[in-house]
Amino acid sequence: MTSTQQNTSTDEETLHVLHIASGDLWAGAEVMLYTLTKTLFTALNVRVTVILLNPGTLEKKLQACGITVHIIDESHHNDIRIFQQINKIVSDIKPNVIHTHRTKENILGSIAAWRNNIPSIRTTHGAPEHAASWRQLPKRIIYLLDLFCGRYLQKITVAVSEDLAKKLQKNLPAEKIHVIENGINLQEMNHHATNKKPSDQPRAFNVGFAGRLVPVKRVDIFIKTARHILDHYPELNVVFHIYGDGPLHNELEQLSNKLKTDTIVFFKGHSDNIPKEIQMMDVLLMTSDHEGLPMILLETMALETPIISHAVGGIPQLLNQGSCGILITKNTPANYASAINDLANSPEKTSEITRQARRRVEEKYSAKINAQAYLSQYSAFI
Repeated sequence: MTSTQQNTSTDEETLHVLHIASGDLWAGAEVMLYTLTKTLFTALNVRVTVILLNPGTLEKKLQACGITVHIIDESHHNDIRIFQQINKIVSDIKPNVIHTHRTKENILGSIAAWRNNIPSIRTTHGAPEHAASWRQLPKRIIYLLDLFCGRYLQKITVAVSEDLAKKLQKNLPAEKIHVIENGINLQEMNHHATNKKPSDQPRAFNVGFAGRLVPVKRVDIFIKTARHILDHYPELNVVFHIYGDGPLHNELEQLSNKLKTDTIVFFKGHSDNIPKEIQMMDVLLMTSDHEGLPMILLETMALETPIISHAVGGIPQLLNQGSCGILITKNTPANYASAINDLANSPEKTSEITRQARRRVEEKYSAKINAQAYLSQYSAFI
C-alpha cells in the first residue's frame, strides 16, 4: 500500500469523502470518478481521499490534482488482506462518507463503513449483471453479497440515468435509488480539443468508436457497418477508427479480415487523449447493447462531434430524443450505414445537431451540477 499527495485543507469542518474504486482502466466509470472528485476538491471545498485497487492513469490524474490516493494493489493481495487495509485506512482517517464504485469495491467498502459506523453510498455506472446460476457458485455468492450490501449496509444507490434506476428497482427498494446524471468539465474538454482531422486521410469521412473491446459494446456491429458501407455506399470515402482495447481485440481483428474491411477499419488501441481523437472524427458511433449515461457521449457532445447511437439506457434522454444526435432503434449495420450516409451528405443538419448537443451539455451536464448533487446526498447522511 502506498499513499501519495495530501490534500491541503486543514479546516476540521470540511466534509471528508472517501471513494473506493478499482482504477484498473481509464474508461467511463474512471473518467466520471476523476471528474467528480476533482470538482468536489477544487471547486466545492470537499476533502477527498481515494482508495484504488490498481495503479495507473486514474491514480496519476488524481495525484496531479493534489488528491490523496492510497493504492492497495489487488494483484499482490487477496481480498481478506485488501479488506484489512481498507478497514485500517477508514479507521485512521475517519471520513464522513464512503462512496464505492463496482462490485468488489461495494462489498469491501460497505463492510468497512459499517464496522466503523460511517455512512456509505454506491454509484452504479451501467446495467446490473444478471444473477449467476447456482452452478456458478462463487459468482452467485458475490452477486448476493453485493445485493445484501446495497440493500442493508449502504444508504443509497446512485443510478446515472432514469432507465438504469428502473432496472435497479428489480433488486433494490425504490426509495434507496437516486438518479444523478454524469457531468463533464467543459474547460478541460476545450483544453484537449483540436480542429485537425487525421492527416493520413484528409478527404475521408472519419467514423470513430471509443471504448472497451468487450461483448456489450458490440464492436462487431461497428465493423459490419464498414462492410455495409462498402457494399451499399461505395461512393463514400469512409474510414473507421477503433480506439480502445480489451479481450475481444484479436477476435475483432479476425472479423475485420474475414469481412475484408481491413483496408478501411483501423485498430488504434488505447489513447491517453480521447477528446483529441474524438474531435478528429466526423461522427462517433455507439453500438452498445446497453449503457448507463456514457461519459464518452458527453465528451463528444461538448466537442461538437456528431453522434449516431443505439437508443438504449440513458442515451435517448441525453440526446434529447434525437435532437442532439441520431438515435438507432434497431441495432443493425444497415441502420448505422444509412445514418452515416445521411450525415456525410447533410452538413447543415450535422451543424445543427452538434450545436444543440453542445448547448445541452453546457446547460444540463456540467461537472459542477453533478458534484453539487452528490454533495447534497453526502451532506444528508452526516
